[in-house]
Amino acid sequence: MKKSVAHIAFTALFIGAICFWGCGEKSNAPQDNNIVWIKNQYATLFRVGYTDKDSFLELLSDPSTHKTVGRFFWGKSESVKGYQKLTDRNRIVSLSAIHTGMLAELNVHSSLVGVESIKYIAHPLLCNNPLLKTLNEVAPDGPIVPEKLALCRPNILFGSITSIDDKQTIERLGKDKFAVLWCNNHLENHPLGRAEWLIAMGWAMGKSSTAQSTFNAVKSDYERWVSEAKKATKTSPKVITNCVYNGMWFVPQNASYMAQFIRDAGGEPITTSVGSGSNVMSIEKAITLFREADIWINTDL
Repeated sequence: MKKSVAHIAFTALFIGAICFWGCGEKSNAPQDNNIVWIKNQYATLFRVGYTDKDSFLELLSDPSTHKTVGRFFWGKSESVKGYQKLTDRNRIVSLSAIHTGMLAELNVHSSLVGVESIKYIAHPLLCNNPLLKTLNEVAPDGPIVPEKLALCRPNILFGSITSIDDKQTIERLGKDKFAVLWCNNHLENHPLGRAEWLIAMGWAMGKSSTAQSTFNAVKSDYERWVSEAKKATKTSPKVITNCVYNGMWFVPQNASYMAQFIRDAGGEPITTSVGSGSNVMSIEKAITLFREADIWINTDL
């Protein structure tokens, strides 16, 4: 394959962006019209809001119906009907390297007690940090190891729903013991939507101002790179991503953040079907698509 200005622009944008989240008690039950919800710029699967007494976070599974996978608050109220109060943020388990990196950006990584696997952590503040040696790996080989998670004694767990079995295990262990925040930022349809989850995590950790300023900087840089890529790109190279895993190939769907990432970089993503996640295909089908590609982004290197 010949190197071109398009390939160089694409590579620069991709590398730059990848371097960069009661019983018997009287409850206050604010109606939706009492909560001021803050409009996100890109993200669709969470929302944060506030009243004169409290702050609120809703984690969504469907942006069109506002069906939630978690509702939380913190503030002056003792309880709010339908919401779980966050009180202690001193012990955190993160089941995603992306979320772990966001915690580092918020400068709260010292509160980490457990991660999915240390080998996936690449954030500069953590790579050579002695903290890594103290962290428990709760899913080093894929599935959650219940005993390892229980030993962490977390107050908050950040995770993504990728396995029903793991979800049920985590929620069973967390019941009445720790807050489980399902942060499904991998299902956002824009790279900046995924990055904007830093706002949700900043809210949960009491670091809203830091989160907002950091996201604003990421957004500004990303938009500048997109503008530069458009100026430099003369052609649109076809791009395939990922590699074989357990005999299958995961290909981003057409409305996924990765597909948009590639388009913003001046490329044409090789995708499958409509949706914002990824599809699994056989190695044989993937090889057929591979023959169309000008660029291969192998995230498993």
